[in-house]
Amino acid sequence: MRLPIFPLEGVVLFPGTVLPLHIFEPRYREMVGDALAGNLRIGIQTLAFEGGQDGHGRPRVEPIGCAGEIVEHEHLEDGRYEISLQGLYRYRIAGEPDSGRAYRIAEVVPIPVTPLADAAPGESPLRSLLVDTASRLALEVGRPEAALLPEGLGDEPLVNEILGRLGLDAQDRYRLLAMDHLEERYAWALAHISGITRRLDLLRPFRRKDVEPRWN
Repeated sequence: MRLPIFPLEGVVLFPGTVLPLHIFEPRYREMVGDALAGNLRIGIQTLAFEGGQDGHGRPRVEPIGCAGEIVEHEHLEDGRYEISLQGLYRYRIAGEPDSGRAYRIAEVVPIPVTPLADAAPGESPLRSLLVDTASRLALEVGRPEAALLPEGLGDEPLVNEILGRLGLDAQDRYRLLAMDHLEERYAWALAHISGITRRLDLLRPFRRKDVEPRWN
């Protein structure tokens, strides 16, 4: 299938999460206009971490991206757009044919993720463990609102939502997006939160009791 792609430095979209974007370049304003007149879908493609150009002189991109659907948009008077893009599915670029457009269009192949094993969707012990662990961390750092998750999230959107709140750098986010097994993503998230918790425990004796934890 063909999908318009939006190459961005340091930006990774996960399925089930929402990415707000400000669209100002003419070619991407054209892309958004075409998407709004069509199926509303755009692929978010991370620029290659090592930089460089492809054989056609375009900035190189990482091979895996995430398709998103425009769920909100505002067309400003000067032609710019404010949009919200909701992640739908991962894909791998199979090629980039000449599109005749100002923006890039890729042939993409969707990549399904292997679900959590040994449990019905939404009932995995790993899911419950991650929710509890993330909630405890939110309370520990004085951010109880971060423990509140949207209702009705599936297993993949849930871990992606939690990962999106951890302040990860782009390379870690891309590494997680590229994981084909959901269990790997859950295990990584649990290990990362555990590491944060250990560091907080080490710092606990040095905290001032008259300062809120979130300001430490």
